[in-house]
Order: sequence, then C-alpha cells, then structure tokens
Amino acid sequence: MTRFWERSIRGLGFCTLVVFLIASLTPIPNIIAARIQAAEVLQTSDAIIVLGAGTIAKGMLKDDSMRRTIRGIELYKRGLAPVIIFSGDERRNEPSEAAVRAEMARALGVPQEAILRLDRTRTTREESIQTADLLRQRNAKRITLITDSLHTRRAKRLFERVGLEVYPVYSADYATMTSPRDRLWLSMRVAQETLALIYYRLAGYI
Repeated sequence: MTRFWERSIRGLGFCTLVVFLIASLTPIPNIIAARIQAAEVLQTSDAIIVLGAGTIAKGMLKDDSMRRTIRGIELYKRGLAPVIIFSGDERRNEPSEAAVRAEMARALGVPQEAILRLDRTRTTREESIQTADLLRQRNAKRITLITDSLHTRRAKRLFERVGLEVYPVYSADYATMTSPRDRLWLSMRVAQETLALIYYRLAGYI
C-alpha cells in the first residue's frame, strides 16, 4: 500500500512538471487562446459597449478596466459610434465602476450627451440584457463590444443572444504573450474562460 501511494505521488509530481513545462515553455497556450477568442472587427456601429472589469478600493479602476475604458474612448474619438456605454457595478459607499469610467471619459473630452451608464451589472449576462434594453429605446442594434481577447467569444454570443449585431474589439490581445511567466498566467485564464463557456452553454445562456 505504501509503495502504491509513493508511486502515485511520484506520478502526480511528474505530470505536474510536464504540465508546467508545456504551459510555460511552449506556444500551446497561445494556440488555444487564439482559438477561444472571437475575431476582432473594427466597423462603425450604433454604440460602443465597454464591459466591466472591476475596481480597486476608493474608485480606482483595475488594469483590465482601465485598458477597456481607454480603448472605448479611443474608438469613440475615431468616430466608430455616436455613443459610448460604460458598465460596471458599484461597491458599498463608493462610486460605481461605470461612474468612474464616465468621469474619465468626460475628462478626456467625450461630451456628456454621448455617455451612457449601466451601474448595476455584475455579470456579462446582466450586461448583455441591460444593454439590449437600453438600445431598444434608441432603436439601435449594432454594437462595438470592447473586452479582453479571451472574453470576446463568450461575450459576443451573449450579446447576440439578446438580438444585437456584435463587432468585438480587443482591449488586450492575450494570445500574443510569449514569456514563460505570461504563458503560465495565460494558461490559467484559458482554463477559466473554457470553464465559463461550458457553464454558460449548460445553463442555456449562449
């Protein structure tokens, strides 16, 4: 019995080492990431949708949220859409992520009338439903959807499910990461997004 457990532990250690080497030193995570993400489409639309990514304490945007916000503002200024919609939930006694983003957009020259907010969205599914409701009031249907590359396929399917025509745009293209450390992180994100896709399909959301 003791030998069985010793062999099992050695086998597990060997498998862990192999997985670690594959994840950090080979392009396999990049190949899988490229297959998971939807193709980027830069095209004029009725609205730019900047998906939420969270805040740090005191209303500071997380890195992903900041990248998405800046990308949205950039595309608005390039004339891809007449309005920009920021989503993002609120923390207790702090401004919502959407409010922080909207303030940043105003400071960078986006007019108030071109900014819309979704302040109570905790999941991508909630973002899709609330966005569709908001755009129906404006007779709008085509959207430029901004999120990170790994999130685009799931997000695109959710927004299409509620009747919108979706043009995905990356705030960051994670499939291009090449350092061992970045590839390890990429492998974890690929695993997370794969599980999320499976869950959303089983739940009937996409």
